[in-house]
Amino acid sequence: MSSVSRKAKLMFGLKVKKKKKANKDLVLANKGAVDSEAEALSEESSLLEGENIEEQPGPSEIRTRIKPNTKRAKLKTRIQKSEGKPQSFQIAINITEARQLVGENIDPSVVIEIGDEKKQTSVKEGTNAPFYNEYFVFDFFAHKELFFDKVIKLTVIHSKMLRSFYIGSFQLDVWTVFKQPGHQFINKWAMLNNPGDISTGVKGYVKCDISVSAKGDAMQPGQKASDAEEQIDKNLLIPEGFPSERPWARFYVKVYRAEGLPRNNSSIMANVTKAFIGDNTALIDPYVVVSFFKRVGRTTTQKSTADPVWNEQIVFTEMFPPLCQRLKIQVWDEGSMSDVAIGTHYFDLRRISNEQDGDRGFLPTFGPAWINLYGSARNFSIGDDTVELNEGIGEGVSYRGRVYMELTVEILSGGTGSESKLSKLVKSVKDPKAGKAGGKDGKTAAGGGAGGAAGGAADDDKGKTVAAEVMPVEAPPQLNADKKEKFILFGAVFEATLIDRKIGDRPISFEFSMGNFGNILEPASASAPAPAPSPSVSRRRSPRSPRALEVPDSGDVLGTSPLGSPTSPSSPLLPREAREEPPLTSKSTTPPERPRIVDGNKYYMYLPLEKQKPCINVLGQWEDRTYRLYNSNMLENIAVLFEEGVASAAELHKKSDPGAEPMLKIVLKEFCMDARSFIAAAEAKLKAELKSSSLTQLDKKRLTMCKQELESMIGDAQSLGDRKRKVGGVKEMLQNATKLTKKLRFLVVEPQHTVQDLFVWLLSNNKRVAYTRIRARDLLFSSDQEARGVHCGKIITLFLKPPGKRVIGFSIQAKLDVYLWFGKCADSIHMLDDLPAGFHPATGGADASNPPKCLVSAEQHQFQLRCHMYQARGLIAADNSGLSDPFARVTFLSHSQTTNVISQTLSPTWNQCLPMSRLQLSGDLQHIKEEPPRILIEVYDDDALGKAEYLGATVAMPEIRLNSEPYTPPTLKYSPLHCGNQSGGDLLAAFELLQIPESGEQSLPTLEEQEGVFTVPANIRPVLSTYRLEVLFWGLRELKKVQFLSVDRPQVFIECAGKTLRSSVIQKYKSNPNFPTLVDAIELELPDNELLHPPLSITVVDWRAFGRSTLVGNHIINNLKAFKYIPPPALPAPVQVPKPRRVSYTPELHQAPEPQSTEEVSAFSRPIGPSQLSVEPGSTVPLTNQDFLITVEDEPPPPAPRTLKKEPKKKDGKTKSSHRSTKRRKRTVADESAESVIDWWSKYYASVEKESKQKDESPFPQVFEKASVFGGLLSDGVDSLVSQSDADKKKKQQKGKTTLDHKLGVPAKLATLKLFNKELEAEYGAFDDWVKTYELFRGKANEEEGATDERFVGKFKGRFCLYKLTESDDEDWEEAVDSGHLRVNTGIPPNNLVQVLIRVYIVSASNLHPADPDGKADPYIVLRLGKNEIKDRDNYIPKQLNPVFGRSFEFHATFPKESLLSVVIYDFDLVGGDDLIGETRIDLENRFYSRHRATCGLPMEYSLDGYNAWRDCLKPSELLSKLCRENGLDGPHFRPGRITVADKVFVGKTLFMNEDQPVESYEHLSLKILHRWSEIPAVGCKLVPEHIETRTLFNKDRPGMDQGQVQMWVDMFPMDLPHPGPSVDISPRKPKGYELRIIIWNTEDVILEDSNFLTGQQSSDIYIKGWLKGLEDDRQETDVHYNSLTGEGNFNWRFVFPFFYMPAEKVVVVRKKEHIFSLDKTEEKLPAILNLQVWDFETLSSDDFLGTVELDLHGFPRGAKTAKVCKVDMLTDGTEKISIFQQKRARGWWPVSKSGELTGKVEAEFHLVTAEEAEKNPVGRARKEPEPLPKPNRPDTSFSWFVNPFKCFFHLIWKNYKKYIIIALVLLITALFLALLFYTLPGAISQRIVNG
Repeated sequence: MSSVSRKAKLMFGLKVKKKKKANKDLVLANKGAVDSEAEALSEESSLLEGENIEEQPGPSEIRTRIKPNTKRAKLKTRIQKSEGKPQSFQIAINITEARQLVGENIDPSVVIEIGDEKKQTSVKEGTNAPFYNEYFVFDFFAHKELFFDKVIKLTVIHSKMLRSFYIGSFQLDVWTVFKQPGHQFINKWAMLNNPGDISTGVKGYVKCDISVSAKGDAMQPGQKASDAEEQIDKNLLIPEGFPSERPWARFYVKVYRAEGLPRNNSSIMANVTKAFIGDNTALIDPYVVVSFFKRVGRTTTQKSTADPVWNEQIVFTEMFPPLCQRLKIQVWDEGSMSDVAIGTHYFDLRRISNEQDGDRGFLPTFGPAWINLYGSARNFSIGDDTVELNEGIGEGVSYRGRVYMELTVEILSGGTGSESKLSKLVKSVKDPKAGKAGGKDGKTAAGGGAGGAAGGAADDDKGKTVAAEVMPVEAPPQLNADKKEKFILFGAVFEATLIDRKIGDRPISFEFSMGNFGNILEPASASAPAPAPSPSVSRRRSPRSPRALEVPDSGDVLGTSPLGSPTSPSSPLLPREAREEPPLTSKSTTPPERPRIVDGNKYYMYLPLEKQKPCINVLGQWEDRTYRLYNSNMLENIAVLFEEGVASAAELHKKSDPGAEPMLKIVLKEFCMDARSFIAAAEAKLKAELKSSSLTQLDKKRLTMCKQELESMIGDAQSLGDRKRKVGGVKEMLQNATKLTKKLRFLVVEPQHTVQDLFVWLLSNNKRVAYTRIRARDLLFSSDQEARGVHCGKIITLFLKPPGKRVIGFSIQAKLDVYLWFGKCADSIHMLDDLPAGFHPATGGADASNPPKCLVSAEQHQFQLRCHMYQARGLIAADNSGLSDPFARVTFLSHSQTTNVISQTLSPTWNQCLPMSRLQLSGDLQHIKEEPPRILIEVYDDDALGKAEYLGATVAMPEIRLNSEPYTPPTLKYSPLHCGNQSGGDLLAAFELLQIPESGEQSLPTLEEQEGVFTVPANIRPVLSTYRLEVLFWGLRELKKVQFLSVDRPQVFIECAGKTLRSSVIQKYKSNPNFPTLVDAIELELPDNELLHPPLSITVVDWRAFGRSTLVGNHIINNLKAFKYIPPPALPAPVQVPKPRRVSYTPELHQAPEPQSTEEVSAFSRPIGPSQLSVEPGSTVPLTNQDFLITVEDEPPPPAPRTLKKEPKKKDGKTKSSHRSTKRRKRTVADESAESVIDWWSKYYASVEKESKQKDESPFPQVFEKASVFGGLLSDGVDSLVSQSDADKKKKQQKGKTTLDHKLGVPAKLATLKLFNKELEAEYGAFDDWVKTYELFRGKANEEEGATDERFVGKFKGRFCLYKLTESDDEDWEEAVDSGHLRVNTGIPPNNLVQVLIRVYIVSASNLHPADPDGKADPYIVLRLGKNEIKDRDNYIPKQLNPVFGRSFEFHATFPKESLLSVVIYDFDLVGGDDLIGETRIDLENRFYSRHRATCGLPMEYSLDGYNAWRDCLKPSELLSKLCRENGLDGPHFRPGRITVADKVFVGKTLFMNEDQPVESYEHLSLKILHRWSEIPAVGCKLVPEHIETRTLFNKDRPGMDQGQVQMWVDMFPMDLPHPGPSVDISPRKPKGYELRIIIWNTEDVILEDSNFLTGQQSSDIYIKGWLKGLEDDRQETDVHYNSLTGEGNFNWRFVFPFFYMPAEKVVVVRKKEHIFSLDKTEEKLPAILNLQVWDFETLSSDDFLGTVELDLHGFPRGAKTAKVCKVDMLTDGTEKISIFQQKRARGWWPVSKSGELTGKVEAEFHLVTAEEAEKNPVGRARKEPEPLPKPNRPDTSFSWFVNPFKCFFHLIWKNYKKYIIIALVLLITALFLALLFYTLPGAISQRIVNG
């Protein structure tokens, strides 16, 4: 469109706004002129862009920037959507490991909770970094909305014998996972914290995978390993763009008040109560429940009020940004028996916040604003589905009130001060409130137990939720200033037809209501049509919130409030204007009328509205927040125009039209212009509104956000438009444009509600029968054209449906054509502006106070409608045969007619014209011509017994033919049929509405009649030509039993355009399911226009005894485009190749010693000689007399194991590389370099490594590859290196197993294979390049899940070829038929029986669905091929969900009988039958015959033996010759150094040295050419490389759900070729035995725990525990060093840990029984981690834990030389890491820590030996023989007081108190002496005296 006309139009759009009413007519006329100009322009441009207007379905859209002013809304063909059903979902969680857990010597396990389900990992002992690698699957069947709100919670607990302690938890909702790429987080670290105590920080990390899959999603298996050097903070489990450190935040949800809630409770008790109290009181006791992230808070209950005032806030504390998308707000009614939900609203946090950085982003904020609640109809009696509606599932069918609330978020800056203040506040609030709520509410005082209160929806959260805090809050001050604006909704009903006969013939009327305005069935409101002020206001006047009263709200104005007493104390509260003006009355229903029936229409009734069209008007008052709706409308307007543009460009691209790209660029340019105009408007609005207080925080932020988003989108759009054609081309541009439309759509939705949606109800006998709902903003009027609602002032076609549950079939109760206009009363002068011409109001006018009662039209016209029903395709099967008996019913206005029934087909050709006469249409002829009423077409399946079954419906627009114009026939168009949410096929028909002239119907074009039925006239039927359809009948497969008998003699019928082609009959299906006659053909009369080609049906019947035939199944192909014959490009004719003049043109080629890597194969073709013509791969090649030279890289020959045949040639350029520094090599040399043989697994691990490297995409892949050819290594974990001396040793043991070039000692690169992470079929298009496979179905098609599996009865393999016949074809045809060479079977092999040898290799399986109650499985393999079955039950793998099978199986099979291979994984059960885990099926026949050659993958390198030995029957050169022969190519011609294939010369190395003899070998070069076969012109295609494919397993019980994956491949060898070599040995590597010997020498600086009770001296009794993770049973301890006073301990103690280890995977393999009753040992793979712990020995109590060190044996820091330099940060900082597997020995000091603090140092020596070495040189544990260790030199103080009391006395008491003891002793002796002296003295003296 030229910019001039665009400017004119935009200016014009502005002009229209300024015109006054007086000028109205002129403006309208003018507007029409501009539109027609635009129309002409757009038609011209669309023709220029090669778009065929006739082919566009529907009317060709006129593209003007401001949408054309049509009188009717856009045609929508889908008339009813089925509500969402519950679906199956699966959440798979793999807990890999945890790190940095807080706590000392803990035994952690992880608990996973989702909803009510709980699962727990095993408990790992004594570690802060446990490794689990456990997989859990949770199955759910739920509504999508509810499922996405479920919260996944990971909690780590420390389990002790009787109780467990909480460490930390992490939670996120399912929605966060689902919106990740691939619906999953893989190998991410979840950060644990304690929400109850937010000041304590991170509690640890758990590494996990979480994936959510719905039906049909496949999950990607990830490698699980523990990497010591992994950076946790770079890999946290948070969505992209979230900060790694998330602060805590408080979410304040402030609930102020609600109004307009339904007054009557729907419970039975309420009805009883109502009988006693009368209708006047509101019978509900509402309270609000807010739930966010598993936490629930609730307000108090307000008794008996429909307009409650709460003024409370609920506070949640959560990290920000939260990993939860939605906040749920529910209003509940407290009942005596149980509580009932009134309505539910969800806040999507992404809509009310913006996560961008800096000043662009903003925190979640909302309001204060109203939110509208929708749910079940207000006066419905309780039913099961109404509860669902009120709990937020499905579309609400009625308005349920609105809530005034606000949401703010405050980020906490850490610190606990604020916390305590708040909690104090809460405590003080809680008690009085609990009392106030009364006994009823006591049970849920202030928030906690909403689980109990909330009933159904809050079940998930019962009991275990953390209560949110509830506090009072001030009502927002703005409420005073909130002035209400008056609005009016005006509507005129133009047509009310299609009224269901079941409604009966009572008078019916239509009610239009917005909010509670216009709702006439609300109890008691009928008595108050005048706007009486409501006493409910006075009832609400509570001392708590005087402010809330001053706004009469939607429930109180206009008499919708239930108690309309005119004398009310609150009348002064009404706005002043309302009292002064004459009262405005609403008339919200059409006058009741009896529906009528036209003769002959027994299905539907109609209302006779021809004479006058009844009008309605609803007056209401709302806060004036229309600016929100205007913004949304402007954005929507931009979005719609942009989407339409992108869609039409996509349509062009689909037809591969070159006009697609320029068109897309124009669309993008226009979008930029629209967006800029919106940005300008938004800026102006921001400036203007900054002064007004009515804008909430969110309004301002949203405007800014929209502005910024649009700016960035303009940037994206411009870069898209400017970009030169890149690899992706138009397709990529379209994808990016579609992404932009999605972004734009996200901006359109306004989270803050204003006006409620419009509900239109059909009332019959005062009952609500059917409804429809329209968004208010679509109807909103704005003087600004861009901001106007899309349906404002238009006639909309509404289809009314019954409320409640999904009804199967056609549930439309009435069709309404209605003109709607909604706007402010001030704007009401515009409400009739857009009325269709020819109608005018009978009374009243464009005035809110006196709107029209009805519209009348002076003009009445008579028309005849002709429905030319030609055919339909792709209908839904409704009969058990898998077919239908379809007929169509057409309804237009009051008339309805049906076509004939066509039995047993899904693509009926009715070829019938249905005339409907004497149709009265009123209004202006021009208006009728431009926008006629719509036609409804339904398609049904006729059943002889029951009611006809509904198959789908569509809406179409007739073409109008007026008398004043010459007659032109209408064109046939396809209209899509819809049946609920699924597609119901397409209908090909034309509809014309002919004006009946005065002379009567005779003068109309005549109709042809056949057998009493009018047929479609010849000038409307498509023009036919003769086509030939050739069919290749290959065979039938997998036919199931029919009527309990197996199929034996099947035959196929191909039907198309009324002709049938029969195949030959297969005489014995069981012995040979292929057809005896391969090809046949049939001539068809088909339309010239390809789009109108009829469908083709494939039907299979089985011939039984007595000539009976039974239908087996059928398949319908709707589009024949795929069968169009495209002649193959001409092959280059064989050319006489002149003798190459070597010297002149390839000197540079021979001087290319620099080896090129495989990736660098020169992809150019270099023509030689004068003509420089380059050849693109895949293009047809112009013939020249030169060769094309292609250099195939000259690289060191494959790491061919040394063979007798050839020896890699030594190149001068390479010898240097062998002198690379050996230092680097020594470090990275593979762990088991000398011990391991290179086997198939080496190749596998090298491939895994290569794959992961490619994923990381190093910036220089080629450089990397080059380096790796020489000294670099693929990985230190791959056994890729064999050093020189080892090789010599090994040569004797194993001939030819090393990959070493002996002359150089240069390690060569390992051969790799291709790893596909999906099925091979997904990569190579199901291998259907030779024949297509069509699935046959029978039985009814229904929407239920998994139904297609039940309907599936078999497969037909065949091929079709369709082409237009020319004269010359007829002559060729005769010859072709005789010789059997048709176009369809060129290049197709004969379908005889073929004997094949099949080898199936099953490598491993991953993520299997647990089959045992303990969450594990015991998988084994079963293979089925035809009747053969191999059951590998004895080799089941116990308790493993990621088993490595490493099994290969061999079958001898006969194609086609045995061509379907089933790989089934079962779970071994000792008792009862084995459970099926999952299966996958492979069609081997397709692979066998495919051009991609999927029989045996091509290896990357050619080797004769060793791990990479050539497995195919034919060598590469023979394969190349065979391919050339089959494709009729000239060649291959082998010459030294080159191979010529079809004029392309491939140059590469063909001379190899063997035993110093040069040998010419073409195999390597041939293999390189085979890898590049896709570059061969005309016949080239990608050949399947050597590979492993990953196939998803499925299980019938859980249809479509991923049950795990199996990694495998299949080789097939025809028996008529030489027998291939032995099968590859892929048996799993046995883990190698190792022994780790650790000598604990000493400790230093160990903290002293004990203090002596006598002396108070600090000491510790130190000993050390050690174990390898996973081998806790083999825990070893040193002896105790008692009474260490300085923290020094001397041990000289040896730990010996034997273990098994897999070097390539770097894991320790542990096999042990899980518990006493286990039958088998379970194998676990764990990282090699050594735990050393220092303990303090206690005799009478439990020992004290002092500290620990965990060393990853693959990478731990080198030990410090002395204790002094040993620091705690050695473990964390980036010091050089060593691997014990490379170093073998290590000694030094390592720090021991507890809770991150240094608590000691250990001196240890490590020595790693293999099991064989350990046997040769054994050592003793502890200090025992052999090689005993000396006793430690411990100080004398080191002993146990318990064992050595004397020593204890000597060291503790004697040493310290020696002086005192001696003095005491002396004193004691002296005292004794004196005592004895004094005791004996008197006796002695007396003796002396006596004797004396």
